Amino acid sequence: MKVRINFILPFKPRRPAGGFRIMYEYANRLAKKGYDVHLTFPVKTRYMEYRLPYFLRCMLIYIEGFKTNRWFDFDDSVSMSYVPEVADKYIVDADVVVATWWSTVLEMGALSASKGKKVNLIQGYENWTGHEKELFDSYNIAGMTNIVVAPYIGDIVRKHTDNEIVLIENAIDKSIFNIKASVEDRNPATVAMTYSLQQIKGSEYGVEALHIVKNEIPDLKAEMFGVCPHPEGLPDWIKFHRNPSDLPDLYNRNAIFISNSLTEGFSLVSAESMFCGCALVCTDIDGHRSYATDKETALLVEAENAQQMAEKIIYLMKNNEERIVLAHRGNMYMQRFEWGNAMNKMEQTIKRLVSE
Repeated sequence: MKVRINFILPFKPRRPAGGFRIMYEYANRLAKKGYDVHLTFPVKTRYMEYRLPYFLRCMLIYIEGFKTNRWFDFDDSVSMSYVPEVADKYIVDADVVVATWWSTVLEMGALSASKGKKVNLIQGYENWTGHEKELFDSYNIAGMTNIVVAPYIGDIVRKHTDNEIVLIENAIDKSIFNIKASVEDRNPATVAMTYSLQQIKGSEYGVEALHIVKNEIPDLKAEMFGVCPHPEGLPDWIKFHRNPSDLPDLYNRNAIFISNSLTEGFSLVSAESMFCGCALVCTDIDGHRSYATDKETALLVEAENAQQMAEKIIYLMKNNEERIVLAHRGNMYMQRFEWGNAMNKMEQTIKRLVSE
Protein backbone atom coordinates (compact mmCIF):
# COMPACT_ATOMS: atom_id res chain seq x y z
CA MET A 1 0.00 0.00 0.00
CA LYS A 2 1.32 3.45 -0.97
CA VAL A 3 2.39 5.87 1.75
CA ARG A 4 0.02 8.87 1.67
CA ILE A 5 1.57 12.33 2.00
CA ASN A 6 -0.43 15.55 2.21
CA PHE A 7 1.28 18.91 1.71
CA ILE A 8 -0.66 21.86 3.14
CA LEU A 9 0.27 25.22 1.61
CA PRO A 10 -0.73 28.65 2.98
CA PHE A 11 -2.39 29.52 -0.38
CA LYS A 12 -1.93 28.84 -4.10
CA PRO A 13 0.52 31.35 -5.58
CA ARG A 14 0.00 32.64 -9.11
CA ARG A 15 3.67 33.49 -9.58
CA PRO A 16 6.94 31.74 -8.75
CA ALA A 17 7.88 31.73 -5.05
CA GLY A 18 10.90 30.00 -3.59
CA GLY A 19 9.29 28.39 -0.54
CA PHE A 20 6.42 27.04 -2.61
CA ARG A 21 8.80 25.73 -5.26
CA ILE A 22 10.59 23.64 -2.62
CA MET A 23 7.28 22.14 -1.44
CA TYR A 24 6.24 21.47 -5.03
CA GLU A 25 9.56 19.82 -5.83
CA TYR A 26 9.25 17.48 -2.86
CA ALA A 27 5.68 16.65 -3.86
CA ASN A 28 6.65 15.93 -7.45
CA ARG A 29 9.74 13.90 -6.64
CA LEU A 30 7.96 11.82 -3.99
CA ALA A 31 5.09 11.14 -6.40
CA LYS A 32 7.53 9.93 -9.04
CA LYS A 33 9.00 7.54 -6.46
CA GLY A 34 5.62 5.94 -5.88
CA TYR A 35 4.16 7.89 -2.95
CA ASP A 36 0.49 8.93 -2.97
CA VAL A 37 0.87 12.73 -2.89
CA HIS A 38 -1.82 15.35 -2.36
CA LEU A 39 -1.60 19.15 -2.21
CA THR A 40 -4.06 21.13 -0.09
CA PHE A 41 -4.68 24.86 -0.57
CA PRO A 42 -6.85 26.60 2.07
CA VAL A 43 -8.94 29.57 0.95
CA LYS A 44 -8.66 31.08 4.44
CA THR A 45 -5.58 30.98 6.67
CA ARG A 46 -5.36 32.77 10.00
CA TYR A 47 -3.17 35.89 10.06
CA MET A 48 -2.98 35.96 6.25
CA GLU A 49 -3.62 39.37 4.68
CA TYR A 50 -5.78 39.07 1.56
CA ARG A 51 -6.40 41.61 -1.19
CA LEU A 52 -9.79 40.11 -2.06
CA PRO A 53 -12.68 39.14 0.25
CA TYR A 54 -13.41 35.47 0.90
CA PHE A 55 -16.37 35.14 -1.50
CA LEU A 56 -14.37 36.62 -4.41
CA ARG A 57 -11.49 34.24 -3.71
CA CYS A 58 -13.96 31.36 -3.80
CA MET A 59 -15.36 32.57 -7.13
CA LEU A 60 -11.89 32.79 -8.69
CA ILE A 61 -11.06 29.33 -7.45
CA TYR A 62 -14.27 27.96 -8.96
CA ILE A 63 -13.45 29.60 -12.30
CA GLU A 64 -9.77 28.70 -12.44
CA GLY A 65 -9.72 25.38 -10.62
CA PHE A 66 -6.52 23.48 -11.41
CA LYS A 67 -6.69 23.82 -15.18
CA THR A 68 -3.31 25.47 -15.27
CA ASN A 69 -0.55 25.75 -12.71
CA ARG A 70 1.16 28.50 -14.68
CA TRP A 71 4.72 28.24 -13.39
CA PHE A 72 5.23 24.64 -12.24
CA ASP A 73 4.69 21.34 -14.06
CA PHE A 74 3.28 18.74 -11.71
CA ASP A 75 3.45 15.01 -12.15
CA ASP A 76 0.08 13.67 -13.34
CA SER A 77 -0.26 11.53 -10.20
CA VAL A 78 -0.21 14.51 -7.82
CA SER A 79 -3.76 15.31 -6.67
CA MET A 80 -4.88 18.71 -5.39
CA SER A 81 -7.80 20.32 -3.61
CA TYR A 82 -8.95 23.67 -2.30
CA VAL A 83 -10.46 23.66 1.19
CA PRO A 84 -12.27 26.45 3.07
CA GLU A 85 -9.78 26.16 5.94
CA VAL A 86 -7.40 23.74 7.59
CA ALA A 87 -9.77 21.70 9.74
CA ASP A 88 -10.41 17.98 10.18
CA LYS A 89 -13.60 17.90 8.13
CA TYR A 90 -11.83 19.29 5.06
CA ILE A 91 -8.41 17.62 5.19
CA VAL A 92 -7.78 14.22 3.60
CA ASP A 93 -6.49 11.34 5.71
CA ALA A 94 -2.78 10.61 5.23
CA ASP A 95 0.20 8.90 6.78
CA VAL A 96 2.28 12.09 6.86
CA VAL A 97 1.13 15.70 6.64
CA VAL A 98 3.63 18.47 5.84
CA ALA A 99 3.02 22.20 6.23
CA THR A 100 5.13 25.32 5.81
CA TRP A 101 4.70 28.82 7.31
CA TRP A 102 3.95 29.09 11.02
CA SER A 103 0.25 30.00 10.75
CA THR A 104 -0.51 27.01 8.52
CA VAL A 105 1.55 24.83 10.85
CA LEU A 106 -0.47 25.95 13.89
CA GLU A 107 -3.67 24.96 12.11
CA MET A 108 -2.16 21.64 11.04
CA GLY A 109 -1.15 21.03 14.66
CA ALA A 110 -4.83 20.87 15.66
CA LEU A 111 -5.64 18.09 13.16
CA SER A 112 -6.47 14.59 14.39
CA ALA A 113 -4.05 11.68 14.18
CA SER A 114 -5.83 10.28 11.10
CA LYS A 115 -4.50 13.20 9.06
CA GLY A 116 -0.94 11.94 9.45
CA LYS A 117 2.27 12.35 11.39
CA LYS A 118 2.95 16.09 11.46
CA VAL A 119 5.98 17.71 9.80
CA ASN A 120 6.83 21.42 9.92
CA LEU A 121 9.08 22.39 6.98
CA ILE A 122 10.76 25.57 8.27
CA GLN A 123 12.28 27.57 5.42
CA GLY A 124 13.27 30.71 7.29
CA TYR A 125 13.07 32.61 10.56
CA GLU A 126 9.55 33.85 9.81
CA ASN A 127 9.42 36.77 12.26
CA TRP A 128 9.06 39.56 9.71
CA THR A 129 5.35 40.09 10.40
CA GLY A 130 5.55 39.90 14.19
CA HIS A 131 3.52 37.21 16.01
CA GLU A 132 6.71 35.78 17.54
CA LYS A 133 4.83 33.90 20.26
CA GLU A 134 2.74 32.11 17.63
CA LEU A 135 5.87 31.45 15.57
CA PHE A 136 7.64 29.81 18.52
CA ASP A 137 4.47 27.89 19.41
CA SER A 138 4.50 26.39 15.91
CA TYR A 139 7.88 24.79 16.68
CA ASN A 140 6.60 23.23 19.87
CA ILE A 141 3.38 21.45 18.85
CA ALA A 142 3.14 18.01 20.46
CA GLY A 143 4.48 15.26 18.22
CA MET A 144 5.76 17.69 15.58
CA THR A 145 8.90 16.92 13.59
CA ASN A 146 10.62 20.17 12.59
CA ILE A 147 12.61 20.04 9.36
CA VAL A 148 14.91 23.04 8.89
CA VAL A 149 16.63 24.03 5.63
CA ALA A 150 19.70 25.66 7.19
CA PRO A 151 21.77 25.10 10.35
CA TYR A 152 21.11 28.58 11.75
CA ILE A 153 17.36 27.94 11.64
CA GLY A 154 17.90 24.77 13.64
CA ASP A 155 19.76 26.79 16.29
CA ILE A 156 16.78 29.16 16.60
CA VAL A 157 14.17 26.39 16.75
CA ARG A 158 16.17 24.48 19.37
CA LYS A 159 15.77 27.40 21.80
CA HIS A 160 11.99 27.02 21.76
CA THR A 161 11.27 23.30 21.68
CA ASP A 162 12.47 19.85 22.62
CA ASN A 163 10.78 18.41 19.51
CA GLU A 164 12.89 16.60 16.96
CA ILE A 165 14.81 18.81 14.52
CA VAL A 166 15.99 17.40 11.19
CA LEU A 167 18.35 19.36 8.91
CA ILE A 168 17.56 18.92 5.20
CA GLU A 169 19.22 21.71 3.29
CA ASN A 170 17.47 23.07 0.22
CA ALA A 171 18.41 21.71 -3.17
CA ILE A 172 18.88 22.89 -6.74
CA ASP A 173 18.05 20.89 -9.88
CA LYS A 174 21.48 20.65 -11.50
CA SER A 175 19.97 19.17 -14.67
CA ILE A 176 18.47 22.65 -15.21
CA PHE A 177 20.92 24.95 -13.45
CA ASN A 178 24.47 24.26 -14.62
CA ILE A 179 27.37 25.83 -16.47
CA LYS A 180 26.59 26.17 -20.18
CA ALA A 181 28.77 29.19 -20.99
CA SER A 182 32.43 29.04 -20.01
CA VAL A 183 33.17 30.96 -16.82
CA GLU A 184 36.46 32.14 -18.32
CA ASP A 185 34.88 33.55 -21.48
CA ARG A 186 32.18 35.65 -19.84
CA ASN A 187 32.32 39.41 -20.00
CA PRO A 188 33.51 40.37 -16.49
CA ALA A 189 31.47 43.60 -16.63
CA THR A 190 28.12 41.76 -16.53
CA VAL A 191 25.97 41.55 -13.41
CA ALA A 192 22.61 39.93 -12.64
CA MET A 193 20.32 40.31 -9.64
CA THR A 194 16.76 39.56 -8.64
CA TYR A 195 14.42 42.49 -8.03
CA SER A 196 11.60 42.47 -5.51
CA LEU A 197 9.21 45.03 -4.08
CA GLN A 198 9.64 43.41 -0.65
CA GLN A 199 11.76 45.64 1.55
CA ILE A 200 13.52 42.63 3.10
CA LYS A 201 15.04 41.77 -0.29
CA GLY A 202 17.08 45.00 -0.32
CA SER A 203 16.69 45.61 -4.06
CA GLU A 204 17.06 49.37 -3.67
CA TYR A 205 20.62 48.87 -2.41
CA GLY A 206 21.46 46.67 -5.38
CA VAL A 207 20.20 49.29 -7.82
CA GLU A 208 22.19 51.98 -6.00
CA ALA A 209 25.30 49.80 -6.10
CA LEU A 210 24.96 49.25 -9.85
CA HIS A 211 24.77 53.02 -10.42
CA ILE A 212 28.03 53.42 -8.49
CA VAL A 213 29.65 50.67 -10.55
CA LYS A 214 28.42 52.23 -13.81
CA ASN A 215 30.19 55.49 -12.95
CA GLU A 216 33.46 53.56 -12.47
CA ILE A 217 33.03 51.02 -15.27
CA PRO A 218 30.97 52.55 -18.13
CA ASP A 219 30.85 49.22 -20.00
CA LEU A 220 28.78 47.63 -17.23
CA LYS A 221 25.80 45.56 -18.42
CA ALA A 222 23.17 44.56 -15.88
CA GLU A 223 20.11 42.31 -15.89
CA MET A 224 17.37 42.04 -13.29
CA PHE A 225 14.46 39.65 -12.98
CA GLY A 226 11.47 39.21 -10.71
CA VAL A 227 7.74 38.58 -10.48
CA CYS A 228 6.77 42.26 -10.22
CA PRO A 229 6.07 44.61 -13.15
CA HIS A 230 8.95 46.60 -14.63
CA PRO A 231 10.33 48.82 -11.84
CA GLU A 232 9.93 52.54 -12.40
CA GLY A 233 13.02 54.62 -13.03
CA LEU A 234 15.38 51.91 -14.21
CA PRO A 235 17.95 53.24 -16.71
CA ASP A 236 18.15 51.75 -20.20
CA TRP A 237 21.41 49.93 -19.41
CA ILE A 238 19.60 47.72 -16.87
CA LYS A 239 17.41 45.12 -18.57
CA PHE A 240 14.46 43.78 -16.58
CA HIS A 241 12.80 40.42 -17.18
CA ARG A 242 9.47 39.59 -15.58
CA ASN A 243 9.08 35.86 -14.85
CA PRO A 244 11.87 34.86 -17.26
CA SER A 245 11.50 31.41 -18.78
CA ASP A 246 15.22 31.24 -19.57
CA LEU A 247 16.61 31.81 -16.07
CA PRO A 248 19.55 29.36 -16.45
CA ASP A 249 20.55 31.18 -19.66
CA LEU A 250 20.30 34.53 -17.88
CA TYR A 251 22.69 33.33 -15.18
CA ASN A 252 25.04 31.89 -17.81
CA ARG A 253 25.39 35.14 -19.75
CA ASN A 254 26.46 37.05 -16.63
CA ALA A 255 29.76 36.86 -14.77
CA ILE A 256 28.57 38.12 -11.37
CA PHE A 257 25.38 37.68 -9.37
CA ILE A 258 24.51 39.96 -6.47
CA SER A 259 22.06 39.33 -3.64
CA ASN A 260 21.09 42.29 -1.47
CA SER A 261 18.67 40.60 0.93
CA LEU A 262 18.36 41.75 4.52
CA THR A 263 17.04 38.34 5.56
CA GLU A 264 16.69 34.95 3.86
CA GLY A 265 15.94 31.39 4.84
CA PHE A 266 18.05 29.91 2.06
CA SER A 267 18.38 32.13 -1.02
CA LEU A 268 17.54 29.87 -3.96
CA VAL A 269 18.40 32.38 -6.68
CA SER A 270 21.91 32.93 -5.31
CA ALA A 271 22.43 29.17 -5.15
CA GLU A 272 21.10 28.75 -8.70
CA SER A 273 23.48 31.42 -9.97
CA MET A 274 26.46 29.62 -8.45
CA PHE A 275 25.38 26.35 -10.05
CA CYS A 276 25.45 28.28 -13.34
CA GLY A 277 28.97 29.65 -12.81
CA CYS A 278 28.36 33.16 -11.50
CA ALA A 279 30.70 34.67 -8.93
CA LEU A 280 28.47 35.61 -5.99
CA VAL A 281 28.56 38.91 -4.09
CA CYS A 282 25.97 38.86 -1.32
CA THR A 283 24.99 40.29 2.03
CA ASP A 284 26.53 38.76 5.15
CA ILE A 285 23.31 37.26 6.57
CA ASP A 286 22.43 33.87 8.00
CA GLY A 287 20.45 32.81 4.93
CA HIS A 288 23.51 33.14 2.71
CA ARG A 289 26.05 31.58 5.04
CA SER A 290 24.89 28.02 4.27
CA TYR A 291 27.03 28.27 1.14
CA ALA A 292 28.64 31.74 1.10
CA THR A 293 32.02 31.91 2.85
CA ASP A 294 33.84 35.21 2.35
CA LYS A 295 36.68 35.03 -0.21
CA GLU A 296 36.19 31.28 -0.53
CA THR A 297 32.84 30.74 -2.27
CA ALA A 298 31.58 34.35 -2.39
CA LEU A 299 32.33 37.92 -1.38
CA LEU A 300 30.26 39.14 1.56
CA VAL A 301 29.11 42.70 2.26
CA GLU A 302 27.17 44.46 5.00
CA ALA A 303 23.40 44.50 4.48
CA GLU A 304 22.08 47.91 3.32
CA ASN A 305 25.60 48.99 2.27
CA ALA A 306 25.39 49.87 -1.43
CA GLN A 307 28.87 51.39 -1.48
CA GLN A 308 30.48 48.22 -0.18
CA MET A 309 28.47 46.10 -2.64
CA ALA A 310 29.70 48.32 -5.49
CA GLU A 311 33.32 48.06 -4.33
CA LYS A 312 33.19 44.25 -4.31
CA ILE A 313 31.65 44.16 -7.79
CA ILE A 314 34.27 46.55 -9.14
CA TYR A 315 37.02 44.48 -7.52
CA LEU A 316 35.93 41.32 -9.35
CA MET A 317 35.58 43.17 -12.64
CA LYS A 318 39.10 44.58 -12.35
CA ASN A 319 40.58 41.29 -11.10
CA ASN A 320 39.13 38.87 -13.60
CA GLU A 321 41.29 35.88 -12.59
CA GLU A 322 40.00 36.14 -9.04
CA ARG A 323 36.44 36.30 -10.36
CA ILE A 324 37.05 33.09 -12.31
CA VAL A 325 38.58 31.28 -9.32
CA LEU A 326 35.78 32.41 -7.01
CA ALA A 327 33.10 31.27 -9.47
CA HIS A 328 34.66 27.81 -9.88
CA ARG A 329 35.14 27.35 -6.13
CA GLY A 330 31.57 28.37 -5.47
CA ASN A 331 30.27 26.04 -8.17
CA MET A 332 32.21 23.08 -6.80
CA TYR A 333 30.97 23.69 -3.26
CA MET A 334 27.36 23.96 -4.43
CA GLN A 335 27.31 20.41 -5.76
CA ARG A 336 26.39 19.19 -2.27
CA PHE A 337 23.05 21.00 -2.58
CA GLU A 338 21.53 18.66 -5.13
CA TRP A 339 18.17 16.95 -5.01
CA GLY A 340 19.48 13.43 -4.57
CA ASN A 341 20.87 14.31 -1.13
CA ALA A 342 17.74 16.19 -0.03
CA MET A 343 15.40 13.44 -1.21
CA ASN A 344 17.38 10.72 0.56
CA LYS A 345 17.06 12.57 3.86
CA MET A 346 13.38 13.38 3.30
CA GLU A 347 12.55 9.75 2.48
CA GLN A 348 14.44 8.51 5.54
CA THR A 349 12.42 10.89 7.72
CA ILE A 350 9.09 9.89 6.17
CA LYS A 351 9.77 6.15 6.43
CA ARG A 352 10.81 6.50 10.05
CA LEU A 353 7.70 8.49 10.95
CA VAL A 354 5.40 6.01 9.21
CA SER A 355 7.01 3.05 10.99
CA GLU A 356 6.75 4.60 14.46
